[in-house]
Amino acid sequence: MTLNSCGLVRSLIIACVLLGAGAALAQPARQSDLPGEDIAPFVIANVEFTLLHELIHVLIDEAGIPVLAREEDQADYLTAVTFLSSQTGFPVVPPEKILKGISDWPAETGPLGNSGIKRMQAIIDAWRIEWTIAEQDKMDIPYADAHALEIQRYYDMVCLTYGRDPRHLEDFRIENELPSDRAELCEQDFAKAERGLEFIKTTLKNNARTPLSRAGNMPPDFAIQLKFEDVQSPAHQQYKLWLENASILVPLIEALNRDYYLPRPIIVRFRICGQPNAFWDPKDAKVNMCYELLDRFIHLSRFHKKYAVDRRANVLGRAKADKAFQ
Repeated sequence: MTLNSCGLVRSLIIACVLLGAGAALAQPARQSDLPGEDIAPFVIANVEFTLLHELIHVLIDEAGIPVLAREEDQADYLTAVTFLSSQTGFPVVPPEKILKGISDWPAETGPLGNSGIKRMQAIIDAWRIEWTIAEQDKMDIPYADAHALEIQRYYDMVCLTYGRDPRHLEDFRIENELPSDRAELCEQDFAKAERGLEFIKTTLKNNARTPLSRAGNMPPDFAIQLKFEDVQSPAHQQYKLWLENASILVPLIEALNRDYYLPRPIIVRFRICGQPNAFWDPKDAKVNMCYELLDRFIHLSRFHKKYAVDRRANVLGRAKADKAFQ
């Protein structure tokens, strides 16, 4: 979507985060105040998902991906399938670039493995936490929003992940509370989405180049470029370090540049925005990734154990106990 596309962050939450962030940033940060590397995988995974989601909007506008349903749903699906598809083949992060404590995080290029599941689980957990906070705060439910509800996006991501390898992800399905009647459709849902993604990539690239190549000319193919603006906050400097050294942002953008024709250069810019957001601005051909959104993910990480990790463990434990006594 375009400006203010991060519709999941509702006005009350934004106000609380900004007030807290403003107070924190007004004073020099001590080393102990900086976010620890133990939460880096959660933050990085959600930044990667958010960025690719916005880049899908770019490809819809610039590369001609057709929209056959709600655009936000399509962006979610294509983002998840890109992360899950065995055909994506993102290269791993070089060993010398891996930060201590996240050595198992780089994406595999083969079958869905431990780090791929961890990435999707972190994304799924964020949706669960957002919905839990909204319920507890009795916030208005935005039924008319362009985005699906957080809990619907949660189940969509669970379904696609489970559908990637249902024979080995039954515990994943149970602990994420995916009903069995929905789970029956997930393998088909993933297979269809993966076929659709491959069709889109090959068709758009070929269609963009064929007419002019036959005439002896190749159209210019511009690239997506990644830029990090300088930041003063020690916490934001920490985020920048994580993203530069422990994420798949660079190979992700390289893959999009390889697979899609773009008629003009696109800038992905990490910057201070004044609010937690991520948005595609077609007028300036820029995807704006706000450092305040990473503040938001840090905030969500404080609830990660209680609202997601412990809940999943309890659900799976009860399910196994019930099965043992049947």
